[in-house]
Amino acid sequence: MTQSKKKRVFTLEEAEALLPSLEKRLKLLQNKKEAYSRAHDGLFVHELVCTAEQSNGLWEENDGLEAGIHALEEAIEELAQDVEAVFSMGCILRNIEKGQVEFLGLHEGKRVYFSWQAGESHIKHYRLWQSRDKQLVAIRPS
Repeated sequence: MTQSKKKRVFTLEEAEALLPSLEKRLKLLQNKKEAYSRAHDGLFVHELVCTAEQSNGLWEENDGLEAGIHALEEAIEELAQDVEAVFSMGCILRNIEKGQVEFLGLHEGKRVYFSWQAGESHIKHYRLWQSRDKQLVAIRPS
């Protein structure tokens, strides 16, 4: 049985105070994910070539495939740790590529998710907590 962690509830000011360090973490995470994706694609193509070589009697034992698989497994573990580090800040990582993050918060007496995307100078929108409607509401004029 897993124990659920109590979610931190942010004020708008508390969430915005995390944005500079969160932006740095997300950039690093995005770079690592891109590198992982390239390595994964390269390994997949390498595996296809090895399979074709093997079926044509050209298989060589020391081709680096096992080492590549091991390196990829280590990279995915590192990515998982980086994702967990973002969640440990109390926010919710919605999309790595776009850098979309949400913070459970209180705004005008309502529970909301403050929505922020990497590159934005401040949090501009929120959506209502436990609402089926995913529509974002502007907090202040852009």
